[in-house]
Amino acid sequence: KRYPMAGFVPRRNVQSLSKTDLDILAIDQLLKFPSATKNEMAQIYFKYGKAAEIDDNDFGYTQLSIEDMTDVSSEVGQWSPYHSAYEGYFRQDKATDVAVMEAFKDTSGDAKQRRAFIVSLTRFNIIPQYMMGLIGVSMQHCMEDKVNLDDPPAFYWDAFAALYIGSLEGNTEGEESFNDDGLFLWNLANNRARQFRTENDNFLAKVNEEMLDLLFAGQSELERKDCVNFEKTATRAIHLMLVPLIQSTIWYAITNEKLRADSTEESLAIGEAAAFSVLPIVSIYDKQAAAVIERNMVRSKDIKPVSEGPQAVANAFFKILDDIGWGCEYVGAAEGIDACEQFDGTIVGLKNTGSNRFLSGAATVFVGLASVVWGILSL
Repeated sequence: KRYPMAGFVPRRNVQSLSKTDLDILAIDQLLKFPSATKNEMAQIYFKYGKAAEIDDNDFGYTQLSIEDMTDVSSEVGQWSPYHSAYEGYFRQDKATDVAVMEAFKDTSGDAKQRRAFIVSLTRFNIIPQYMMGLIGVSMQHCMEDKVNLDDPPAFYWDAFAALYIGSLEGNTEGEESFNDDGLFLWNLANNRARQFRTENDNFLAKVNEEMLDLLFAGQSELERKDCVNFEKTATRAIHLMLVPLIQSTIWYAITNEKLRADSTEESLAIGEAAAFSVLPIVSIYDKQAAAVIERNMVRSKDIKPVSEGPQAVANAFFKILDDIGWGCEYVGAAEGIDACEQFDGTIVGLKNTGSNRFLSGAATVFVGLASVVWGILSL
């Protein structure tokens, strides 16, 4: 049986994969309790994916646990168009797995900050990176001469949707799906839209409104093997999902600016995790912008958080908005901090120019999904 997710109806049963958010929820709750065993129960949910395991109709292959998703060289991870970016930035394979496991073992610091870091790394880094791989696999399968009916391209696209939306949202995109229970990007986008004033007339994040259109479009294109148009759709989707992560980094820059260097507020750990989710991609397009974000958002002993101010962080993201193709209308402004403060009219959003501009020979800053699949261009 196929279950609708916030208005999107998958063609294949991907309910098990959507339940990964229940594993994250379990980890979050377990980390609230003192533990003499370095939270081994929480580690079990991270390593083995209990929520997905109890579903009778599993996803169809073994990578169900959150830890499995950290392997960027896996059958899914290697097809991410930003595979080399993350691997190069962190300089090691399974970097997020290492970071999470080290956080589990480090019981000397503030417990609340540790919990926030583990959960946020999972939500903002591990899941989105794996989603990028699912898009790459969809493109790879679309371009194959023969269609595998047991493993169709739309299967992985629906899996991308499952991890974007999750199991904790309602069946429709309307008011009944507006809650704070969700842990994936759908919920994050709605929360940030309220803060950055980027909601539509129905109080849904404009990002989510666009994503729903892209999910249905990609599903249809894959079923008829329209790989040229699917590449455009996938390109837009993979960059659109970065917007709530960018907004989150700016939001925690605003929140953390007032904190001292020795603060143990959870928001410092969340802000750092949010920054790490996009820094590998930012560094491809503008290394100076990435350096500004690092200096202000990555925790460093005896260094005051956000020392250059949240507007400096927002301005750093402005430098790469043209590269990702989703501009000021989607990022917005919060608490007087505007990522488009330096806007001079020269950046034109993807909605106005069409995705073809990213596929032209002149747009060398973008790595086309088809190019990645065939090894023509690498990051």
